[in-house]
Amino acid sequence: MVDFIIYFIAFFITVPILATWIVYKISLRLYDHQWKAIRISVNWTTILYMIAVLILLSDIFDQQFIGIMLVLLLSMLAGIIILQWKARTEVVLTKAFKTLWRLCFLIFLFLYICLVLIGVIQRIFF
Repeated sequence: MVDFIIYFIAFFITVPILATWIVYKISLRLYDHQWKAIRISVNWTTILYMIAVLILLSDIFDQQFIGIMLVLLLSMLAGIIILQWKARTEVVLTKAFKTLWRLCFLIFLFLYICLVLIGVIQRIFF
């Protein structure tokens, strides 16, 4: 049973787009509201994209990038907080974290697609 859970998690880390689609379909049936289903699928699968991008980066470039990723995430959060402070003079941390999380989904989805293409091209030609 433990092996099944490990393989299940590893599969969805390897193919997070499929996990996003499955979570979207399940939440669409539960809530019957398209935008709520999209938000739920984005919130639940962002971490899968982050892990997948870290694994792809370490596989393609043979280096660890977790420290760089953490520094960039903290810098992005600081930028969001500064922009929020300049726009409204009031900082709401929950809104800043939510904005960061959704922005991370977009960035890591783009990076995942690019790194998969780079990895495929690298395996075919080199």
